[in-house]
Amino acid sequence: MKYLYEGTISCKAILENKNRNCSCLYVDSKKRTRDFRYIIQLAKKRNVKVQICNRSELDALCDGTKHGGMLLEADLCTKRKLENISSGFNVYVDGIEDPYNLGSICRTLYASGAKSLILPLRDWSFADKTIVKASAGAFEKMDIYWIEKEEQLIHCCREKDIPLYCAHRKDAISLYEMNFPESFVLALGGSFRGLSSLVCENSSQNIVIPYGNDFKNALDAPSAISVLSFEILRQSKWQ
Repeated sequence: MKYLYEGTISCKAILENKNRNCSCLYVDSKKRTRDFRYIIQLAKKRNVKVQICNRSELDALCDGTKHGGMLLEADLCTKRKLENISSGFNVYVDGIEDPYNLGSICRTLYASGAKSLILPLRDWSFADKTIVKASAGAFEKMDIYWIEKEEQLIHCCREKDIPLYCAHRKDAISLYEMNFPESFVLALGGSFRGLSSLVCENSSQNIVIPYGNDFKNALDAPSAISVLSFEILRQSKWQ
């Protein structure tokens, strides 16, 4: 099944990273910026059809006007196998229900240097173009892995001798006391249900974000990931 992705950022990210089969790039006949020319050339290099349209034709294709003059028809990404996980900073996130939050998480993780994102398997096809757009294309740039069972994550960490760290308060140390190795998986849960007991039981070390006020509630996942991931980047760059 083909999906239409809107805007130059999404279209460029998809064409540059080659994770999907693309069939047609629809372009506004009146727009020719440097970015537009570059994306058209990308499409031609990948043998993707380029169709010139007027604005009303583009609006009709996607039932909206926020496409910015460009649409790309493409398949969903091919699912990657977890055993091929990259070395470096990898993240497992559970409990994310909102596609905008997932897009925001991808954007933050990619900007902070994360290599991959591991997610519980579910059907996000209804919101795939929203995730790509909300991530500013980072969803295409990162390695995304989907797991059916948490045992797969635990088994992979053991097989590859990669430590698993959990953002979990029990027996935790402060984020700022933690020295992160070169390769690891950081696991986080949503603010409502957190991580499962199975994942927490297999944690090499639990980590907590210290607060500046007496506050008993968890941060939402995108906020927690921002704090954690940029501290990890700081350590890797300046220590």
